Parts: sequence; C-alpha cells; structure tokens
Amino acid sequence: MGLEHLLRDGRSRAAFREALARKYPTVDEARAFVDKVGLNPIRICFSSRADLTWFSILEEASKQGERWVRAVLDLALEEYPDDDGLLCLRSGSAPRYAEGPDIASLGWRGRGGQSYEKLIGKQSSLVPVSFLEVGMARARAVARVKCDDGTLGTGFLVTGDFLVTNHHVLGSREAATATTVQFNYQKTADGRDGQVEELRLDPEAFFLTSMKDDYTIVKVSGEPSARWGVIELQASRIHAEDRVNVIQHPGGEQKQLSFFHNLVVFVGEGRVQYLTDTLPGSSGSPVFDKDWKLVALHHSGGWIVEPGSRERFYRNEGILVDRLIDALQAGNPSLPA
Repeated sequence: MGLEHLLRDGRSRAAFREALARKYPTVDEARAFVDKVGLNPIRICFSSRADLTWFSILEEASKQGERWVRAVLDLALEEYPDDDGLLCLRSGSAPRYAEGPDIASLGWRGRGGQSYEKLIGKQSSLVPVSFLEVGMARARAVARVKCDDGTLGTGFLVTGDFLVTNHHVLGSREAATATTVQFNYQKTADGRDGQVEELRLDPEAFFLTSMKDDYTIVKVSGEPSARWGVIELQASRIHAEDRVNVIQHPGGEQKQLSFFHNLVVFVGEGRVQYLTDTLPGSSGSPVFDKDWKLVALHHSGGWIVEPGSRERFYRNEGILVDRLIDALQAGNPSLPA
C-alpha cells in the first residue's frame, strides 16, 4: 500500500510526527534513528523539543521521496511492532486523536425511529457558520514579529495599540527597539500574498515583561488598531476537555490557523495545556476558545510538566489570559479594571 497519506494529509503527518516523538523523545535517540535509516543528519535540525526534531526528520524524508518515508515507518515498526498508532498509519487508517466527553447522540429519525444522521465521535465539531467570520476578524489583529537577530515570532494587538508576545521573543526594551511587526502577512482568498503593513515598536512609550510568565507587552507605533482591530482581554473560562484555536505564524511563515487536534487537557496555576499543533515562530500566538474569546498566550510545547505534579506530558502550553490582565492593570493604572 502506498503512503500518499503520510506525504500529503496533514492529520496523518501530525499523527506520525507525534508517534515518533513519543517513541524517540531525546536528541540522541533521534540521531541514532536517523543513522539507522540512512538519512543525512546534516540536513536535519535536532532540537530539545522532540516534535520539532521529528518535524525536521519527516520533512527531509518527504523531500527525498516516498521510499524514505516508508523506511522511517518500517524502522519504527521494526522496533515497536505492536504500536497501534504506527500500524494504523501503515494501513492508511484514520489517525486516532484524543476526544472529549460523551454527549448524547443526535440525529434526524425517519420511519421506525431509524437515525439517518449522527455525530461522528464523542464530541460535536459543529459550529455556526459565523465561526469563520469571527475567526477572520480576530486574525486581523495577529502579526508576525521580526527581531533584529533574525528570529521570528507571533504577537497580537490589544486595547491601547499594545502588542502581546512572549518574553523569550522580546525580552528587553533594547530588543523591542530593533524589532518590527508585520500585519496581514498571509494569503488572500484567491491565493495571492496579502499587502503587508510593517510597523516599529515603541518601548519607551510602554514596555512590560515577565520571564516567569513569559509575556511581553509593548506599544506599537502608528495606531495599528484603527486598521487591524484588537483582541479583547477578558477573564478566562476555559476548562479541561474544551477546544481551542491558535492563530499563528508557524516557522515564521504566513499566518495560519490550527483548530483540528485541539483538546484542552489541563487548566491551572496560570497555565493552559492543549494538543494543538504549533511550530517555532508560533510563540506569542493568541489561543482562543470555541467562541473566539482569548484564553491564553501560547508560549511553549514538547515534553512539559503538568503544574502541581511531577509528570511530563507531550503537550503545548499557554499563559492564562488572567495573568496578562493582572499585569496590565498593575503596570498601567489608566487601563479600566
């Protein structure tokens, strides 16, 4: 059977990457695997984050052709022959994703009570069509962050022409002074490049940062909110087993949205942990609930500790929006409480 699904289907590729990252989470294990399978390690970016390492490995395998993707899958199955996820991927079966709580099956019933429609899975994925319109409005306020050292991140506008991003993206006033933000760096509906507006930051007017909670809030010059809007800061009401959406510039690329594999698995101690795809460059992205209300500032992912325990899980994590609200009210008393 061919492996076209692992070359072209985003969900299958994500499931493959996650399965391999769980089996070979360290750089040494990934390097040993690459050596065994015969890929050129010079073309692969090995990272302390297993998901990033395996993203690079699978990208290189895909560039070399289907036989190399098959070689990666065959070697993984040789070493883990009973792994259900890998077996599903080899057979072309749908990848298995975490699902939310049970809900009552719904459906139109015909004669004799026969059901002709029903929900597939345990949690409804149905949303009103206005979901798309509201999401596009939120996306306007999301920008790519271009740092002077060449690194890239994501940020978003809030009231006051303030940009919110991560401390590890912008850690000082000096760094912010040399940084620009790009709005509308994305594809249009007809597949063309959007017209980008690039603006400078003004940290002398306002700058607030925290290494502990990994946020930076800084003034943007040029009154961008008049053209691009803002994302409102409101206290979060997110819970485990809810769904989240992340608007981001993954890898510094044009604006993208992750909203398929997006289950919230932990909320507490100022953190939200979820199973939504991100990449380097996604740092500083807004994390929304199903109603497009901001719930968190995305900041990290990989094998991370769940607060209040010593256990590590393969997840992404954001800073709860409440931390940002408290910081802004403390750092700028003129803002409404």
